[in-house]
Amino acid sequence: MTRACGEIAIGVVDVGSPKSGKLGWAVLGADGSTTLGKDLDLFVATMADLGQHVPLAVGFEAPLFIPMRDNAMRILTARKGELSRAWSAGAGATVTTAALGVVSYTLAGLRRRLPDAHAVLDHLTPPTRPGDALFFEAFVTSAGKGTDHADDARLAAVEARGLLCGDAAYRSAIDEPEVFSLLGAALLRTAWSTDTALLSAPCLVVKPGFDHLSA
Repeated sequence: MTRACGEIAIGVVDVGSPKSGKLGWAVLGADGSTTLGKDLDLFVATMADLGQHVPLAVGFEAPLFIPMRDNAMRILTARKGELSRAWSAGAGATVTTAALGVVSYTLAGLRRRLPDAHAVLDHLTPPTRPGDALFFEAFVTSAGKGTDHADDARLAAVEARGLLCGDAAYRSAIDEPEVFSLLGAALLRTAWSTDTALLSAPCLVVKPGFDHLSA
């Protein structure tokens, strides 16, 4: 579905510690405005306010699903598309753990403010009703990083807007058909859905600098 850019608000959280100032976020409003910040509660309030009028796309810069392997030697290996930046090693493992708290907190806050909204993971059928939200993963690597955490979130949001608002077919930066979805678990826990199929559903991964349009 092709969407005019003015019809959806996009917000991305660069996952990190709110207490230590290592979390940043960006919101691209339906009116073309850009807002950056570090206060996670303000991000929730901003997106919820926008959701009263337009559909949403909400991304988190952290691994939101892990691969299900049939070989014990490959359980912790990189997802297809991560290259050398495996979700289970170093910074990937740290931010994956942090995301369990940050994503759940954010989803719970949005749910309280948007109690009738529906969650969407299929980027081929983006939301059209105000408040309904497409949830996705942002993947900002060293080559595509900005000046700080909020700028990283902005770059991912801009990339997501280009994909969601364009008229060309595009693909996710991570290609893993069999997964355990941390995002799906968080959506179930925060009452965004009761569909347990979300536990095995990969979400869109938006990566600035990646050729999303290639076959």
